[in-house]
Amino acid sequence: MIDVQRLAVLREVARAGSFAGAAAVLRHTPSAVSQQVAALERSAGLVLVERSTRGVRLTEAGRLLVTTADAVHAELTAAERHLTELREQGPPTLTVVTFPSAGEPLLAPALSPITAGRHVDITVIEAEPEQALDAVRDGRADLALLYHFHLPEPPRGWAAAAGPGTYTPLLTEPFRLVVPADHPLVGRPTIDLADFAGDRWIHGWGGPAEVVDALAALAGFRPQVVCRSSDYRFMSALVGAGVGVTLLPALALPERDDVRVLTLDPPPTRYVGAWVPARPWRNPTVEHLLESLRRRAAELSS
Repeated sequence: MIDVQRLAVLREVARAGSFAGAAAVLRHTPSAVSQQVAALERSAGLVLVERSTRGVRLTEAGRLLVTTADAVHAELTAAERHLTELREQGPPTLTVVTFPSAGEPLLAPALSPITAGRHVDITVIEAEPEQALDAVRDGRADLALLYHFHLPEPPRGWAAAAGPGTYTPLLTEPFRLVVPADHPLVGRPTIDLADFAGDRWIHGWGGPAEVVDALAALAGFRPQVVCRSSDYRFMSALVGAGVGVTLLPALALPERDDVRVLTLDPPPTRYVGAWVPARPWRNPTVEHLLESLRRRAAELSS
């Protein structure tokens, strides 16, 4: 039988990349961490880590056990939350991770029916997809709202990053070009990204910015980025002030008199969906929210 505590030690060694780093997190000595891993290796009958003066590296068997350790950690964390709820006989709890631009138009309206007529203890965490998948994997979240680009199907790496679960597609969200109201190309019937090669650009961070850069490269130019922000409202205000132009997802489009929203042909698109981790017990509140998200997404798409 594999010892769960030793699995947890191996998991920290993998995360830290060394016995000393894991020892600092676990508040053990490096020698004690090394002994725990050695005992786990004897139990498994295989070498789990390759030791060197530069740290440690997992073997194939070690990677397999760390994947198992991640799943065990997530299940135990979620079980602790569930037991606390049962022990204290408090209201049902719900933790949702969402990317920022989905909060106001998608998540908030979907949460309204969840709380109608009853008390639900809701926690909302804002995070980009990579961090959201971490929260799901670690058992800290019941549902994650995510986005991805290029294809309607979610990236293959998501299952490995988040652990067992199900993905529900919700929205196909086009990006629009936001320009100052007096931009000379406002009113042109067809717009191509290459037409804006000479403009100054306001960029976001992460995936959306990478998409703009990739599209610009295909159009034959490199954007002159004068400002970066993770706040779409602020980005719209910068456009209205004449600082530059930007590409925004449909959920984040502004309602301002000093900007104009233009449609590229074809429009860049991102796909929005929900990831629900597999759990050994049924959570009716999560199922209720998922159905509410489907209804709200249909309203936004109509």
